[in-house]
Amino acid sequence: MLVAAGVEIARAEGGRAVTLTRVAEACGVTKPIAYRLFDSLTDLLAQMERHVLAGYETIVTQALDHAEETGAAQAELLEVVASAYVNYSLGEGAVFDAVSAARTAAEGAEEHTFELPDSYLRFANALGVPPGRATGLVVMFVGAADALVEAIQAGVLDRETAIGHLVALFVPQLAHGGGS
Repeated sequence: MLVAAGVEIARAEGGRAVTLTRVAEACGVTKPIAYRLFDSLTDLLAQMERHVLAGYETIVTQALDHAEETGAAQAELLEVVASAYVNYSLGEGAVFDAVSAARTAAEGAEEHTFELPDSYLRFANALGVPPGRATGLVVMFVGAADALVEAIQAGVLDRETAIGHLVALFVPQLAHGGGS
Protein backbone atom coordinates (compact mmCIF):
# COMPACT_ATOMS: atom_id res chain seq x y z
CA MET A 1 0.00 0.00 0.00
CA LEU A 2 2.83 2.41 0.85
CA VAL A 3 4.71 1.57 -2.35
CA ALA A 4 1.57 2.14 -4.44
CA ALA A 5 0.99 5.47 -2.67
CA GLY A 6 4.58 6.49 -3.42
CA VAL A 7 4.11 5.62 -7.08
CA GLU A 8 0.96 7.75 -7.21
CA ILE A 9 2.77 10.71 -5.62
CA ALA A 10 5.59 10.31 -8.16
CA ARG A 11 3.05 10.09 -10.99
CA ALA A 12 1.31 13.28 -9.88
CA GLU A 13 4.25 15.39 -8.67
CA GLY A 14 7.51 13.70 -9.67
CA GLY A 15 9.91 11.46 -7.84
CA ARG A 16 11.44 14.16 -5.68
CA ALA A 17 8.03 14.79 -4.11
CA VAL A 18 8.09 11.32 -2.54
CA THR A 19 9.02 11.26 1.14
CA LEU A 20 8.33 8.69 3.81
CA THR A 21 6.19 11.26 5.62
CA ARG A 22 4.05 11.99 2.53
CA VAL A 23 3.62 8.30 1.78
CA ALA A 24 2.63 7.56 5.38
CA GLU A 25 0.12 10.43 5.35
CA ALA A 26 -1.34 9.26 2.04
CA CYS A 27 -1.98 5.83 3.58
CA GLY A 28 -3.26 7.13 6.89
CA VAL A 29 -0.43 5.63 8.93
CA THR A 30 2.19 7.21 11.13
CA LYS A 31 5.69 8.06 10.00
CA PRO A 32 7.23 5.50 12.45
CA ILE A 33 5.24 2.75 10.71
CA ALA A 34 6.69 3.81 7.37
CA TYR A 35 10.19 3.80 8.84
CA ARG A 36 9.57 0.35 10.31
CA LEU A 37 8.73 -0.97 6.83
CA PHE A 38 11.45 0.88 4.93
CA ASP A 39 15.00 1.43 6.10
CA SER A 40 15.17 4.77 4.34
CA LEU A 41 13.72 6.85 1.54
CA THR A 42 16.16 5.08 -0.77
CA ASP A 43 14.67 1.74 0.25
CA LEU A 44 11.15 3.01 -0.50
CA LEU A 45 12.26 4.39 -3.89
CA ALA A 46 13.99 1.11 -4.76
CA GLN A 47 10.80 -0.80 -3.97
CA MET A 48 8.76 1.70 -6.00
CA GLU A 49 11.15 1.21 -8.92
CA ARG A 50 10.73 -2.58 -8.64
CA HIS A 51 6.94 -2.12 -8.50
CA VAL A 52 6.85 -0.19 -11.78
CA LEU A 53 9.39 -2.55 -13.35
CA ALA A 54 7.16 -5.48 -12.35
CA GLY A 55 4.46 -3.91 -14.50
CA TYR A 56 6.82 -3.93 -17.46
CA GLU A 57 7.70 -7.54 -16.75
CA THR A 58 4.00 -8.45 -16.62
CA ILE A 59 3.21 -6.86 -19.99
CA VAL A 60 6.22 -8.46 -21.66
CA THR A 61 5.30 -11.86 -20.17
CA GLN A 62 1.68 -11.50 -21.31
CA ALA A 63 2.82 -10.51 -24.81
CA LEU A 64 5.19 -13.48 -24.96
CA ASP A 65 2.51 -15.87 -23.70
CA HIS A 66 0.01 -14.57 -26.27
CA ALA A 67 2.55 -14.85 -29.09
CA GLU A 68 3.43 -18.41 -28.09
CA GLU A 69 -0.25 -19.38 -27.86
CA THR A 70 -0.91 -18.07 -31.35
CA GLY A 71 2.28 -19.55 -32.81
CA ALA A 72 3.61 -16.15 -33.83
CA ALA A 73 6.71 -16.02 -35.98
CA GLN A 74 9.73 -14.13 -34.67
CA ALA A 75 8.85 -10.88 -36.46
CA GLU A 76 5.27 -11.07 -35.15
CA LEU A 77 6.60 -11.74 -31.65
CA LEU A 78 8.84 -8.71 -31.96
CA GLU A 79 5.86 -6.57 -33.00
CA VAL A 80 3.66 -7.86 -30.15
CA VAL A 81 6.31 -7.14 -27.52
CA ALA A 82 7.24 -3.79 -29.09
CA SER A 83 3.60 -2.71 -29.07
CA ALA A 84 3.05 -3.86 -25.48
CA TYR A 85 6.23 -2.17 -24.27
CA VAL A 86 5.53 1.13 -26.04
CA ASN A 87 1.90 1.22 -24.89
CA TYR A 88 2.87 0.56 -21.27
CA SER A 89 5.71 3.08 -21.43
CA LEU A 90 3.34 5.80 -22.60
CA GLY A 91 1.62 5.47 -19.23
CA GLU A 92 4.30 4.29 -16.84
CA GLY A 93 7.62 5.25 -18.41
CA ALA A 94 7.63 8.74 -16.95
CA VAL A 95 6.83 7.36 -13.50
CA PHE A 96 9.70 4.87 -13.73
CA ASP A 97 12.07 7.62 -14.88
CA ALA A 98 10.97 9.95 -12.07
CA VAL A 99 11.35 7.30 -9.39
CA SER A 100 14.66 6.09 -10.81
CA ALA A 101 16.04 9.63 -10.95
CA ALA A 102 14.94 10.31 -7.36
CA ARG A 103 16.55 7.05 -6.23
CA THR A 104 19.80 7.90 -8.02
CA ALA A 105 19.80 11.36 -6.44
CA ALA A 106 19.12 9.90 -2.99
CA GLU A 107 21.77 7.20 -3.04
CA GLY A 108 24.28 8.33 -5.63
CA ALA A 109 24.83 6.94 -9.11
CA GLU A 110 27.54 4.53 -7.98
CA GLU A 111 25.03 2.69 -5.78
CA HIS A 112 22.22 2.55 -8.34
CA THR A 113 21.91 -0.86 -9.99
CA PHE A 114 19.53 -2.31 -12.53
CA GLU A 115 18.87 -5.92 -13.44
CA LEU A 116 17.04 -7.07 -16.53
CA PRO A 117 13.82 -8.87 -15.67
CA ASP A 118 13.68 -12.55 -16.58
CA SER A 119 10.87 -11.89 -19.07
CA TYR A 120 13.15 -9.59 -21.08
CA LEU A 121 15.73 -12.35 -21.38
CA ARG A 122 12.92 -14.78 -22.24
CA PHE A 123 11.97 -12.35 -25.02
CA ALA A 124 15.51 -12.46 -26.40
CA ASN A 125 15.52 -16.25 -26.17
CA ALA A 126 12.18 -16.45 -28.03
CA LEU A 127 13.72 -14.35 -30.79
CA GLY A 128 16.57 -16.84 -31.09
CA VAL A 129 19.21 -14.48 -29.74
CA PRO A 130 22.28 -16.38 -28.49
CA PRO A 131 22.67 -16.08 -24.69
CA GLY A 132 25.91 -14.11 -24.98
CA ARG A 133 24.12 -11.44 -27.05
CA ALA A 134 20.80 -11.34 -25.19
CA THR A 135 21.59 -8.67 -22.61
CA GLY A 136 23.06 -6.25 -25.13
CA LEU A 137 20.22 -6.69 -27.58
CA VAL A 138 17.56 -6.27 -24.87
CA VAL A 139 19.27 -3.12 -23.57
CA MET A 140 19.34 -1.78 -27.14
CA PHE A 141 15.65 -2.65 -27.59
CA VAL A 142 14.64 -0.92 -24.35
CA GLY A 143 16.76 2.15 -25.16
CA ALA A 144 15.34 2.44 -28.66
CA ALA A 145 11.79 1.89 -27.40
CA ASP A 146 12.20 4.51 -24.69
CA ALA A 147 13.57 7.05 -27.19
CA LEU A 148 10.64 6.37 -29.53
CA VAL A 149 8.19 6.82 -26.65
CA GLU A 150 9.75 10.24 -26.02
CA ALA A 151 9.23 11.06 -29.71
CA ILE A 152 5.57 10.03 -29.42
CA GLN A 153 5.13 12.20 -26.33
CA ALA A 154 6.78 15.13 -28.10
CA GLY A 155 4.40 14.73 -31.03
CA VAL A 156 7.19 13.86 -33.46
CA LEU A 157 5.86 10.36 -34.21
CA ASP A 158 2.53 8.62 -33.80
CA ARG A 159 2.38 5.37 -31.84
CA GLU A 160 2.00 3.04 -34.83
CA THR A 161 4.90 4.64 -36.71
CA ALA A 162 7.14 4.42 -33.66
CA ILE A 163 6.31 0.74 -33.16
CA GLY A 164 6.94 0.13 -36.87
CA HIS A 165 10.36 1.78 -36.60
CA LEU A 166 11.22 -0.27 -33.53
CA VAL A 167 10.30 -3.51 -35.25
CA ALA A 168 12.14 -2.51 -38.45
CA LEU A 169 15.24 -1.70 -36.42
CA PHE A 170 15.37 -5.16 -34.84
CA VAL A 171 14.11 -7.46 -37.64
CA PRO A 172 17.60 -7.55 -39.21
CA GLN A 173 18.93 -8.79 -35.86
CA LEU A 174 16.66 -11.84 -36.17
CA ALA A 175 18.17 -12.83 -39.48
CA HIS A 176 21.64 -12.72 -37.93
CA GLY A 177 20.95 -14.60 -34.71
CA GLY A 178 20.69 -11.44 -32.64
CA GLY A 179 23.64 -9.72 -34.18
CA SER A 180 26.19 -12.48 -33.78
